[in-house]
Amino acid sequence: MTQNRIKELRKKVGLSQAQLANKIGISNQIISFYENNKREPKIETWQALANFFDVTVPYLQGIDDKPNTGYSKDYIYKQLDDAYKEKWKDPTGQIMGGGFDKTVDAYLKQAKIKKPSKIDKTFWKTNFNFLFDNPNIKRLLTTKDKYNDDDIKLLLEYTIFLNFTTMKQIIDYYNNN
Repeated sequence: MTQNRIKELRKKVGLSQAQLANKIGISNQIISFYENNKREPKIETWQALANFFDVTVPYLQGIDDKPNTGYSKDYIYKQLDDAYKEKWKDPTGQIMGGGFDKTVDAYLKQAKIKKPSKIDKTFWKTNFNFLFDNPNIKRLLTTKDKYNDDDIKLLLEYTIFLNFTTMKQIIDYYNNN
C-alpha cells in the first residue's frame, strides 16, 4: 500500500487530527487509522479530504506527484509576466505584446496603481490577484485540459480587459497613449 499524504497535508495547514476530523465530519481515531494506513477511506472520504486540501484524490493517496490537475497560480503569474514582457501569438497567429502592455497599463491607470520601474512576480501577485476571481482563470487551477501558453496569455489579457468599468475608458486610453 502506498503511503498517503493525509498527515503531511494536515501538518502543512497546522491542524491536529481532531481538528481535521471535525472539519471532515469523522472521528480523530479514523484520521489516525488513515494516516497510518491501518484503514482505507471510502471514495467519498477521499474526495472530502482532497477537496479540503485542494488537491486531487490520486495526489492525496500518494499515487500522483501533482497536487492538482490544473495550472498553479505561480505558473499563471509567470504567464502574465511573460505576456507583459515578451512578444507572443494569439490563437489566430497575430503577434501580441504591444497590446497586452497597453491593457495592463490602462488597468493600472484606472485602478490608480503606480507602475514600478521593475515589474516582478510580487507586483503581479499584489495587483492582479483579482484574476483568480474570474471563473475562466479559476478553472485553469483545476482543469484537466491543456492549453498552450499563448492561449493562457490571451485569457489573462481578456480578463484584465473585462475589469475596466467602461469600454470608453479603454478606447480613450488607447487613443491617448
